[in-house]
Amino acid sequence: MLDLLNKVLVRVQRRIGGIPRGAAHLYDKVAAKYLEPSYDYVVEEVVSKGARKILDVGCGPGKLLLEIAEETDSVILVGLDVSKAMARIARKNALGKGLYGAVDFVVADAHKMPLRDNCLDLIVSTGTLHHIRNPREVFSECTRVLKIGCEAWIYEFSHDASWSECSSTAKRLGRLTLLIKVAASLHGLPRKVYREGYVKEELLKSGVSYKVVYEGAVTKLVLTA
Repeated sequence: MLDLLNKVLVRVQRRIGGIPRGAAHLYDKVAAKYLEPSYDYVVEEVVSKGARKILDVGCGPGKLLLEIAEETDSVILVGLDVSKAMARIARKNALGKGLYGAVDFVVADAHKMPLRDNCLDLIVSTGTLHHIRNPREVFSECTRVLKIGCEAWIYEFSHDASWSECSSTAKRLGRLTLLIKVAASLHGLPRKVYREGYVKEELLKSGVSYKVVYEGAVTKLVLTA
């Protein structure tokens, strides 16, 4: 049942692309609030990397980047989102935290990033891949704008992770395991699409170097420039 629901939702979300204005405000108040705890370990990984120029693709309301800004002295932090409504919310959130000048938010399409070649140390993306219409183009763009040898970390919840893995993630986030399963189906991708589905096909067509890492109920796709 979760697989069928996920397939339908992913198709709809890929067709829509960005999040509409009204839904953007709902996401900021409800969905982002629910997902915020999952940012903690992403922030830890980013800070430990020591990257100086970081891009968040599909930054939404900007909360991940703002947490990174509070924990690192990175020179450049940029959030990219196709939604104008999300960018406005992100700027408002930055202003509320006193970080308006620390992070830049850009309205742009991830399929054609307005960035020069080989300019970034790290790209992060959380819960965005299932919105992407043409992943192959985005994968290629990520490796184009990254410096040689640098990485893009693309995170998604996966409801078909084992129950024990979902349970460990639920404990870490202070949530019920079943809720993690359902949230992953509504806002994520099953692992099998990385092994034999459309994500695997798009990765092979793009020709990028990659690896897939399983972290509890979260799947982390690592692209290397």
